[in-house]
Amino acid sequence: MRMTPEEKKELDDWVQKEYPKSIKRMDASSPFHRIGKYFIGAGILLYALFVWTHLNFLKPTAIVSLLLGMGIEVVALVQYFKSLSHDD
Repeated sequence: MRMTPEEKKELDDWVQKEYPKSIKRMDASSPFHRIGKYFIGAGILLYALFVWTHLNFLKPTAIVSLLLGMGIEVVALVQYFKSLSHDD
């Protein structure tokens, strides 16, 4: 399906208007997302260490780290979707 020049211009204008809003929304949830990624990554590494070393304290630590990371990611998503409902 080809776009007419008028449709292309309309789409370009819409993107120019909405892009800054989208960037602002992502920046608002970015700190939570970054922290959540670190906790999930640490949980994966701790679990891998548990599998290789069989140190019993690593398994619950890995599980807690993964759950904490997922919880923080949920906060990031809620913050992002909340910003979608508050259009400026």
